[in-house]
Amino acid sequence: MFKNQLIKHAKLAIFFVFSIFIICSCTKQSTKKIINLNGKWEFFYEKNKKWYFAEVPGNIHSDLLSNNLISDPFYDTNSDSLKWVADTTWVYRKKIGISNEFYERNLELVFEGIDTYSEIYFNSVKIGETNNMFRKWIFPIDDSLRRKENMIEVKIFPSRKRNKIFADSAKNVIPDDRVFSRKAQYESGWDWAPDIETCGIFKNVYINSWVKMKIDNFSIETIKITDSTAFLVANFEIESENYYNGNYKIISNDGKFDTILKKIEIFKGKHIYTEEFCINNPELWWCNGLGSASLYDIKFYINTKFRILEENIKIGIRDIKFHNEKDKFGQEFYFEINGIPVFAKGANWIPAEYFSGKNCEKNYLDLLILAKEANFNMLRVWGGGIYENDDFYKICDSLGIMVWQDFMFAGAMYPDNSEFLENIKEEVNYQVLRLKYHPSIVLWCGNNEISNAWFDWGWQKQFNISKEDSEKIWENYQNIFEKIIPTEISKLDGNRCYISTSPMYGWGHEETCTHGDSHYWGIWWGMEDFSNFTKKTGRFMSEYGFQGFPNIASLKKFIPEDSLYLFSKSLKTHQKHSIGYETINEYMERDFNLPQNFEDYVYTSQILQAEGIQQAFDAHFSEMPYCMGTLFWQFNDCWPVVSWSAVDYYKEPKALYYYAKRAFQQIVITNKIINNKNDFFVVNHNNDNYKFKIKIQQIDFSGEIIQTDSVFAEIGKLSSTKIIFNKYYSNLKIRENDSFLYLQVSDYETDSLIIDRMFCMTNIKKLQLNVPKIEIEQSQHDNCYKIIIKSNTFIKDFFIQSQNLNGIFSDNYFDLMPQKGKIIYFYPNNKQKNNEILKFKYNFVKKT
Repeated sequence: MFKNQLIKHAKLAIFFVFSIFIICSCTKQSTKKIINLNGKWEFFYEKNKKWYFAEVPGNIHSDLLSNNLISDPFYDTNSDSLKWVADTTWVYRKKIGISNEFYERNLELVFEGIDTYSEIYFNSVKIGETNNMFRKWIFPIDDSLRRKENMIEVKIFPSRKRNKIFADSAKNVIPDDRVFSRKAQYESGWDWAPDIETCGIFKNVYINSWVKMKIDNFSIETIKITDSTAFLVANFEIESENYYNGNYKIISNDGKFDTILKKIEIFKGKHIYTEEFCINNPELWWCNGLGSASLYDIKFYINTKFRILEENIKIGIRDIKFHNEKDKFGQEFYFEINGIPVFAKGANWIPAEYFSGKNCEKNYLDLLILAKEANFNMLRVWGGGIYENDDFYKICDSLGIMVWQDFMFAGAMYPDNSEFLENIKEEVNYQVLRLKYHPSIVLWCGNNEISNAWFDWGWQKQFNISKEDSEKIWENYQNIFEKIIPTEISKLDGNRCYISTSPMYGWGHEETCTHGDSHYWGIWWGMEDFSNFTKKTGRFMSEYGFQGFPNIASLKKFIPEDSLYLFSKSLKTHQKHSIGYETINEYMERDFNLPQNFEDYVYTSQILQAEGIQQAFDAHFSEMPYCMGTLFWQFNDCWPVVSWSAVDYYKEPKALYYYAKRAFQQIVITNKIINNKNDFFVVNHNNDNYKFKIKIQQIDFSGEIIQTDSVFAEIGKLSSTKIIFNKYYSNLKIRENDSFLYLQVSDYETDSLIIDRMFCMTNIKKLQLNVPKIEIEQSQHDNCYKIIIKSNTFIKDFFIQSQNLNGIFSDNYFDLMPQKGKIIYFYPNNKQKNNEILKFKYNFVKKT
């Protein structure tokens, strides 16, 4: 009986313990809950004394437009009459309910982005204010303020008026009032952007709630990589109301490594924690062209007796090195990823939307896929724009596009008062903590062109700045960009290098070709000939460019039909460079016969832009490894405009896009004309050696071969190799106006074609082009149209455009070989109807 009682009591004890375990397991909960405040808000329009619907995230211009209170700012000359919006104070509000489950929790009202000066009210009580659109703002909600029904109000003040007040009270003369606000600098007007400052709640808004403890600023970084192991560290901050014992788990959501389980002590108060761990046989992250952009989908758990903290993150394991050491030529400038030197191929990125808050994941994805498909491996996020939304960097991570990240300072000197400098510290701190886990980000840069501007743009004379003020202004520049920013970065990110400015020297200095990165604007600003790209190749070309019109189909979306002519008032509104059209026209007259109609002029402007920048591509690649980067200005547009972009606002590629796509392949043929002699190179961006057969032919425009030559060459990895032909030079000048050169690179053993390219031997204006007979065949496939284009004669820059379907061509603006078919594909944005015929029109360079 005693034995039976023992068994009975033991069973009861086990049941009791098991019951406690079940209760504890059931009551263990996540400490974090979010009340999403995105979506429907209201804004007050003082003129009408009325509240209107507003969308958050968003901006005041989009809200005014959606309520028919203004006309489309992007159409015709409408932007010219909208400056009043930036001079008005705007109020946003939203009613919210807070349920009983949140009453015992810590509540924080969080704005991830407000543009820019605002006061925040909760149930009519002011709980905070903002003065920087590049910071996250967190405002605790006191228990005494909470009700079941609550009102949030955000009062946003005009930045220009604040700027004027700050400028009037500044100790030193500063050339531009815009610098007094930590706001997107381009909104004050740039040579591709209008001056129609916006404002609003342009990022996510939510109430963050937590009990007992919370986790912030979670990231995982790579410490080092060996042949078989990656050593990583998880960094995070925990704020806790008590001391806790617990454990943490690092789980691979994609099953790429075994779960890691370790103990952790959580201390009372706010503390930073670092936890190191390893991943064996890691899959490395590579940039586009060199390998797969492998990512790890990781879940991080912290378990205590009653609470769970959880974070999810996607990381890439890679080793990035930036080289800017002195060498015998000057100072090098290049990146090395996982031990492999990389030639950076890409462009400068500006905000994808003029009005902050309009960007979305799809918008980023559409543009960044275009960049990847054009063989880009780098984008420079330019310092006069914005720190992009998280989606931008996540997509770059997934596509293998490296990001050069400027801090948001551009083309001006900045204030030196203590409040402003502290604001900068907080901004840098927030942005570095937010972005540092992204493998795509490879470099921090302090500013765009400020050092260059101070020494070369003549501000001291223009604004009559005294020597004493000049010294103080320059001293403050050094304080911001050589002390404050790098100091903050060094505390937070040991994984990347920082440079204080771009470029190192302005384009008027000899050092621009020998030291660091270069912004070469002798072409365009200096009106120099395109051939100067060959003479002005630096170590890393981080800016250069030329303007081209958007496609005529795009122009018709924002220019009235009766204004589609050069120098119309409407067209002038969408050209923000003071002599933009005059510059295009002057260069066009050098190389082309001026077209007689506007549509042909638009087309020719794109060929002018693309042919000119192609000379830069050829010069830069040919000089590899002396030059190790080419980032043209600019990839995209933020509104409909005539600009330097390769892709217009409507995501329609210009000729430059397709030229870049061909030029940025992993193996390419380049050409440099030196002393009226063509030098040809085979450029290999791969980490492999090759043996190739290189064939050159001179062919007349009807397709007859005039002469031919070929050689075998060993092409080293990551190199540019000059190709020496033995006999073709002797007769090259014969028939240069009605023939072209055709180069083919083939595999030595299989004779399979690797890459080919056609070259004209003289100015396009001098070509004796024939009138072609063109045949076009099309066939429909599951997701595309196959198009075969044939001509009886050589065609320069054949352009085909769909008239009935939206989509993109695999290739465009290409030279067409006589008597041979060219195959391209058209990919519609939406699934095409069965047997729907693709309607199109085309254009090409014509003899005048």
